[in-house]
Amino acid sequence: MKIYPKRRSLEGLKKSFSFSFLRESSLIISHPELIGFLLFPISFVASTICLFWVLCFPNCSWAWEVKTHKELTEQAIITNASKLNTLLVNQLGLEGGLDASINGGTPKALMIQGGDKEDDGARPFGHFHDPISNAGLRPGPFDSSIKWSLQPMGEQKWSWNDAREYYSKALTSETKAERDEQWGNTFRALGQIMHLIQDSANPAHVRNDPHLDLSEFIGLLGRLDVDGLHDYMARQTVAAYVGGGEISPDSSLLESGHPDGNPLGNLFDHNIFTGSNPDATLGSNVGVAEYTNANFFSDDTIPFQPLANFPSYSYPSLSELIPANSPFPAGRSYVTLLRLGSPSDPRARVAKYTGNQVLAKFGFGSLQYDLIGQLRLDDAVYDAYASHLIPRAVGYSAAVLDYFFRGDLRIQGSGQCYEPELDATQFWVDFTPAHPSHYQGGQGFTLYFQDSNGLWVAEDFIPVREGSMRLTGGYTGSPSTVRLAVVYDGPLGPAGAVEARGIVAKAQKITGFIDRCLQ
Repeated sequence: MKIYPKRRSLEGLKKSFSFSFLRESSLIISHPELIGFLLFPISFVASTICLFWVLCFPNCSWAWEVKTHKELTEQAIITNASKLNTLLVNQLGLEGGLDASINGGTPKALMIQGGDKEDDGARPFGHFHDPISNAGLRPGPFDSSIKWSLQPMGEQKWSWNDAREYYSKALTSETKAERDEQWGNTFRALGQIMHLIQDSANPAHVRNDPHLDLSEFIGLLGRLDVDGLHDYMARQTVAAYVGGGEISPDSSLLESGHPDGNPLGNLFDHNIFTGSNPDATLGSNVGVAEYTNANFFSDDTIPFQPLANFPSYSYPSLSELIPANSPFPAGRSYVTLLRLGSPSDPRARVAKYTGNQVLAKFGFGSLQYDLIGQLRLDDAVYDAYASHLIPRAVGYSAAVLDYFFRGDLRIQGSGQCYEPELDATQFWVDFTPAHPSHYQGGQGFTLYFQDSNGLWVAEDFIPVREGSMRLTGGYTGSPSTVRLAVVYDGPLGPAGAVEARGIVAKAQKITGFIDRCLQ
């Protein structure tokens, strides 16, 4: 997430403020690091002017570039494509799966659209989460991205709880038109939630480092404070960084509780990283915000830099940086973080060092006593960052879909029979939920079927219990194809990690029948 106008053209960069006063200053040309002392640290005050700017210029968008979000979401879907198609077609009865035509789009297209829409208006103020303080964007009364994603139904329209409501209506609304509309809302909401996970894989989003790009309005002066990783990925492809596979969260993340009341929050922050134990963030049992905060600088949170933002962060620390010994372009030196790889591994680069080269080679431990303003981020560093962060953004986004559609109702048998004396047909379905203990505390299972008028109606209900369960229904007339669904809507999850509202469904189509019903 980044505070950026959607780019329509680069012409704005050539207009207005020419920056000639800087070019004419030999002092600044000779000592570019002095710019930081001459300019007020824009990143520190960005959050206080961004709301005004968004209200005045509603076309502003903060995030990875739209292109990057689209590719991240698309890769997350590709990761789960086979599983998702099977679930949508066989489990939920959505013919066409990811390519089904619903509400003017397809599930895949609507999720990608959601990833774009989440940056509309002032929504990005809820796209920050500091895993150490658990705060959102500061200064300001803004929710963290966890709280934003878990807003109560109806509060922000595209939260996890809104997605649950849309999903319930997609499964139970009377008419196909109503169900298709709610399917569309469900998939769009999931795209917007994945967007929030993706934002947590950008250091600026988890280190309270907002950036406001006003270049489209005031020229070059509007790009004095930019998010370099955002700009770098706008020129790259996500696919280039996931060839070795995505990084998925450990299953334990979603099987334990979270202070905000929903295990989903653990995908952002599992409360493992305390600010003093960065090695604990290297596994897949931590939230993506924890991993990002502990191991990567954002442009304005490098210690002792002229534009260093508030608050400061203990890690990565200067004392743990090691000079790189891998080949690099002439005149450039890089520092590495051993947690991310050896000094010879380009993927371990965390900053470019522009200070005293003797110190860089022989006395790097004294870096913090060197002139301030000597660490910078450049494309070689952003490339290294992306190699770690992009696979995690994809894998954790895919986990959103896994968690949302979790649960399995196993159909053990179904059928229908005809009573000619009554000119009536009865049907039934026998099922057992996988992990029955995960449904304890819920009310029960409801049977819906499509009646002769084409309407989806509730026909039967059975409370949650151990063992096999049967739901039955009937209609007037001789047997025909019956479309039905068993739906659970209630508390779901293992002890200690119960989601207040989970939804599990199984669609079924019955075509055969027995001539006469047995008494």
